[in-house]
Amino acid sequence: MVKTDDDSRRIPKRPTLKWYWNVLGVLVLGIGAFVLLLPVWDSIGVETIRCEILTAKPETSSGGSRGSASTAGVFVETANCGSIYVSPRVTFDNQDEVAASFKPGSEYDFDIGWFSRVVTKGIRNETPSVQDYRMVK
Repeated sequence: MVKTDDDSRRIPKRPTLKWYWNVLGVLVLGIGAFVLLLPVWDSIGVETIRCEILTAKPETSSGGSRGSASTAGVFVETANCGSIYVSPRVTFDNQDEVAASFKPGSEYDFDIGWFSRVVTKGIRNETPSVQDYRMVK
């Protein structure tokens, strides 16, 4: 084989960074799916815990920034379960009534999902949200 001038002037190709974009894309999709599935994560592994009520007060939670949505709820302090945020069946109209219905010393069963129980309370050290609640008779 005869070597031509064109062969001797070939510049070796640099490795491309295309795989970095693939990894970044997978990470972005994974994080997006995790965030979109947050309600599902909280409906998995629901456990019922029994708590003794200390205090309850109406509280509005809001998330995000500028023009974010607000949610009516009740912030409950318990003797044996810490703080709990109750929002099922709570509206801005009945928020005060629901808070007043939690009598100090009474026991309630709270259904708390996996995300609120493990991630919210354990890792982020925030108040878990309940799926449902009922007074113990």
